[in-house]
Amino acid sequence: MIKLSHIGLRYDGGPEVLTDISLTLEQGSFHYLSGESGSGKTSLMRLLSIAKLPSRGDVTMFGEDVISLTRINRAHLRQQIGVIFQDFRLLSHLSLYDNIALPLRLSNHPEHKIKSAVKDIANWIGLGDYLKTKPLFLSGGQQQRAAIARAVITKPKFLLADEPTGNLDDDMGQKIMVLFEELNKSGTSVVLATHNKILMKTFKHPVLTLKNGELVK
Repeated sequence: MIKLSHIGLRYDGGPEVLTDISLTLEQGSFHYLSGESGSGKTSLMRLLSIAKLPSRGDVTMFGEDVISLTRINRAHLRQQIGVIFQDFRLLSHLSLYDNIALPLRLSNHPEHKIKSAVKDIANWIGLGDYLKTKPLFLSGGQQQRAAIARAVITKPKFLLADEPTGNLDDDMGQKIMVLFEELNKSGTSVVLATHNKILMKTFKHPVLTLKNGELVK
């Protein structure tokens, strides 16, 4: 489903931060992404979310050559990808309801279906009483749960999650992992960046490890 071939990435003519990355992610796969700070995890996540194009190499997603696509077509492709950012990136002027509903509205879902989907997932992650609240009035953990809900509500083909359980207590973290695994069983491919060794031992999946911008075995 996703293939990176001999990828290199540099910023503004500087040295490569990713070097000769080749990686194939099959539909329905689930991988952890691990590595020390500065290893290139964020850069690889940016490539996989089509937020950044490589300096060299080839990227194929869902049968499309990403590099040759127009900007508009890349944006359409991006709608099939759910991304959970470490800094949440909720829109401060929108209510929690409207933040979670945003991907469905961008995909032109009917409003009555949006209402049902938002209420269901908000109740499941314990935010059903906060749908009219704006992000600034939510705790860090609540904002993180809202960001997760927004990323998964469309049941994307591909889910990228950057430390998604970092601000959550153990019980909620386990609940969110169950949600990711259910999505994965329904066909969503998942790449989850984490340093949480306990999480990786509890929910066993293959680990992609980056070191100095290279994938290591």
